[in-house]
Amino acid sequence: MFRNKKFLGTAFIIVILLLLVTGLLTMASLSFPVVPKGKSSYYYLSKQALWIFLGLICFSFTALMNYKRYKEFKFFAALYIIGIVGLFMVLILGGKTKGAVRWINVFGFKIQPSEFAKLIIIITVAVLIDRLKNKNMIATKPWTSAAIILGTTGVYSLLILMEKSYTSMAQVAIIGILMLFISGINLSVFTIIFSFLIILGQFLLKLASYRVNRIKSHESGELVFQAHQSLIAIGSGNLTGRGYGNGLQKYKFLPEIHTDYIFSGFAEENGFIGALILILIYVCLLAIILIVACKIKDMFAKYLLMGIFVMFATQILGNIAVVSDVVPSTGIPLPLMSYGGSSVFVSMFALGIVYNVIRALYKQEMGDSLDELNEVDYLM
Repeated sequence: MFRNKKFLGTAFIIVILLLLVTGLLTMASLSFPVVPKGKSSYYYLSKQALWIFLGLICFSFTALMNYKRYKEFKFFAALYIIGIVGLFMVLILGGKTKGAVRWINVFGFKIQPSEFAKLIIIITVAVLIDRLKNKNMIATKPWTSAAIILGTTGVYSLLILMEKSYTSMAQVAIIGILMLFISGINLSVFTIIFSFLIILGQFLLKLASYRVNRIKSHESGELVFQAHQSLIAIGSGNLTGRGYGNGLQKYKFLPEIHTDYIFSGFAEENGFIGALILILIYVCLLAIILIVACKIKDMFAKYLLMGIFVMFATQILGNIAVVSDVVPSTGIPLPLMSYGGSSVFVSMFALGIVYNVIRALYKQEMGDSLDELNEVDYLM
């Protein structure tokens, strides 16, 4: 039994390191042609390396902190309020990029609060579900429980929508909805709520003409420039790719190749086989999170991990769907690969929580004897 859990923790660390190293190597190859004028060729690479270094500190922090502390009112309430303040600050002080206001400058660094909002919502909703379940309200007062959970999620969704970031808003909403489903709420109640939210989502989607035009173009089969160049990159990689560093689309043919379209650049240089291996690594990451969520007995831990699973799954699937032109073009970073500090920090914070639950899983299986284990043996 111990060996199985030991393997689970080791595999989790290996998968994370594989993604981080792959991301840095890909950044080194793809980013230098698109650096701002006057900057070093290593501008994006060096900054991403810094984000990853700081991300490892974020991982260590949540990996070593008992996940049950998030259940303390002062802790999760403070997190939720900080998230609201951050989202408000974007609306007041945020800089506009491509029609959307998503970032604020903090000591010279760009921070995207909507990224942090995803993890804060996961923690907050997990706490709410745990408390409502303990009071038996999920079973006896499903409508009230749903209103509390979705109301809490809705505040964040509305603030993010005001930033004109429909994709991030949708992801936060999806996290809240699926966690509500996982809570075990009455299926009829959930079906009614889910149907209403689908209609509401369609309505909100059509409020902005640029979103409507983007969808119409996609449905008509008309390829927008970015999607067209992305498909060229993926297709030209063939089976084994052009070879590391030999991609052509990075030479300003494909915009955002170091950020949201990094998977396309990776596929061009490493081919179908390389892209498939990368997808399998992500599948391993999701599988480990799901396995731990199923094995851990503590229900609060289950809610946390299922929320984190949904966050990563929606981003990975969403990013690959966008770059493959399965869905209309929109900004979705590929976790641990795409350039950007906020995305790296949130991903590493979340993965640290998962690892802390893996530690709890050891304790669940080993009992008090865990305290006597050598820390190095325990971690590996």
